[in-house]
Amino acid sequence: MNGILIAVLIVTGLLIYKIISSSRKQEGYKRWKAGNRSNTEDTTDTETTRKGWFSRYFGTSAPITIPWFDEEAVMKCANLLGVEEVALKEILKDIPGHYREFWIGKRKGGYRMISAPDKDLKAIQDTINHRVLSFVNLHPAATGFRCKMSISDNVRPHLGKPYVLKTDIHDFFGSIRSLRVRKMFESMGYPPKIARVLAALCCVRRCLPQGASTSPALSNIISYEMDKKLAALATEYNLVYTRYADDLTFSGDVFSAQQILPLIKQIIREEKFEINHKKTRFLSGHKRKIITGVSISSGVKLTIPKAKKREIRKNVHFILTKGLAEHQRRIGSHDPAYLKRLIGTLCYWRSIEPDNAYVSDSIAALKGLEKGS
Repeated sequence: MNGILIAVLIVTGLLIYKIISSSRKQEGYKRWKAGNRSNTEDTTDTETTRKGWFSRYFGTSAPITIPWFDEEAVMKCANLLGVEEVALKEILKDIPGHYREFWIGKRKGGYRMISAPDKDLKAIQDTINHRVLSFVNLHPAATGFRCKMSISDNVRPHLGKPYVLKTDIHDFFGSIRSLRVRKMFESMGYPPKIARVLAALCCVRRCLPQGASTSPALSNIISYEMDKKLAALATEYNLVYTRYADDLTFSGDVFSAQQILPLIKQIIREEKFEINHKKTRFLSGHKRKIITGVSISSGVKLTIPKAKKREIRKNVHFILTKGLAEHQRRIGSHDPAYLKRLIGTLCYWRSIEPDNAYVSDSIAALKGLEKGS
């Protein structure tokens, strides 16, 4: 009886051993399959991790290798951007790890994801902006994110036009993929391996992130061909065309929206973008005309919308009559920078309506209140 029990235990032990052994092999295969890397790359990663641990504890700098980037290209990019090669490699090893992502509410509902780079990556992106992107010519129709240009420059060309067509591009930054960014750097004359590094520093999850300082400039450069085609189309139909980021505006004295809208869609699609049908509006006659938050309804001058004016006037009045603390308590605001933000809004209003005496007087009064607090 004891012999049978021992035999059963031995057989059971052998079966358990085979199951565990088979499971480990299967797991190893899955990890290899998911990573899709060679044995050499796996060894390199392990070696890098081990050396990183050693350098942290003993203060020696071990060489960092990144198999998917060319070593010489990384070195040249480090020189171009004025950063240490080791620091650049550390960032390239884990680009997503250098972003903080969060959601913010949109003005008209819904949410937008913001990907904010940390200070090290932001400094590199700012340098790319300054040393690489700032010298590229942009199309005159592109009015957003440009030095010495404001939202007024986007709206003013449409002033006095009786017909306005507004639309925008769906997921503008997200539509610009990393391969397209890389090709853009190549078109500027950078070798493919260097363009690959520069594109990686400007993208996350294979597209332009909202929150990176390079994204606006890159989007303007990449949209050059689209702007060129849309401006030519507008000229052909005696229209005016401007673009502020993802907002596209066409206006004219004579306008057939049914005729021109399909042509606009075709050009946008050819340039690998998609039109946002929900935000496409055709404004004619005496309808209220607001372009990128600025009203041209008067036909004579730019103004901010009446509803916005009423809101600002109300807030200014209560602060000057009841005090800032009482006003914030009444509206349930705990924002320590509330007064600064309101002054900023008034400054924006003044940039649209520079001759508005009420705005100038309100700015002076609130700044006096700010100094006294």
